Amino acid sequence: MEAVVLRQFGDAGNLRLENVPVPSPGRGEVLLRVHACGVCYHDVINRRGNLPRTHVPAILGHEAAGEVVDVGPDTPGWKVGDRAATLQRLSCGECALCRAGRNSLCKRDNRFFGEELQGGYAQFMVAPVAGLGRVPEGLPWAEAATVCCTTGTAVHTLRTRARIQAGETVLITGASGGVGLSSVQLAKVDGARVIAITSGEAKVQALREAGADEVIVSRGLDFASEVRKRTQGNGVDVAIEIVGSATFDQTMKAMAPGGRVAVVGNLESGVVNLNPGLVIVKELEILGAYATTRDELDEALRLTAAGKIRPFVSETVPLADASRAHFRLENREVAGRLVLVPPQA
Repeated sequence: MEAVVLRQFGDAGNLRLENVPVPSPGRGEVLLRVHACGVCYHDVINRRGNLPRTHVPAILGHEAAGEVVDVGPDTPGWKVGDRAATLQRLSCGECALCRAGRNSLCKRDNRFFGEELQGGYAQFMVAPVAGLGRVPEGLPWAEAATVCCTTGTAVHTLRTRARIQAGETVLITGASGGVGLSSVQLAKVDGARVIAITSGEAKVQALREAGADEVIVSRGLDFASEVRKRTQGNGVDVAIEIVGSATFDQTMKAMAPGGRVAVVGNLESGVVNLNPGLVIVKELEILGAYATTRDELDEALRLTAAGKIRPFVSETVPLADASRAHFRLENREVAGRLVLVPPQA
């Protein structure tokens, strides 16, 4: 089969198309014919070598969707022809954290597609069924592939962690990416006012189409004063921090008293300086948000199939163009999601 293999960490040119053997599913696993795989900034960070659990050679990609073509032994409930999409990572479903609904914190089985598990930059991939959701009939493959990591992450971040309420004002950094555009839409579905931050004019239209009430273009990422101006000096109730270290200081300055900051991205893998006094006097909450549970994936697929959340698949490109897709994503040339399409022959 054709697969894009990373044999050395580094720049995008290290992603190269190769012919490799088709894997075989084991107990509790299925073999998927991959119809589409999204390109996430997490993949860029992974390719650079900044995720310690990934070892080369590796096949990246945790946003895969495809058709079951083989079922491993002792794998009830799945059959050839089923439509499936991957979670980002697995969980055991049995530990105290999983029983409490905190599956993304599971330590017994926290394997991640594209890290410990082969990802979807390939014609075929083996997937444990514990890491799969069922794709509704009629949902296009390119959209299905991106739902978990975009809308599923938005469900986890906005609803489960940040607990947004109707009438609140929500700030979203990195709003023109896949998670950002889904977060804008979900916040509007849930009755919030949305202020979206982006670095370029070219991305404004997509944000307005997603429903953003205010769009702030900030090339230098110094947006706090403008946010406070547009909230009559009050600041925002909730911030969805998708960029991370590059915008965290400005986000903190933009918060209203009692505000909640949900940190779901850190694109540059950097660190921040935090003023505890600001957190104290404003009684701010800083919340981490990581991955998506199967229930959240099911909800994300339901919202997408019902047309309440529109996936922003900006372009589908051949699997062989994975390195170019990474280059474009790193250089902020993409609004929404690029999706790789493997050959189907």
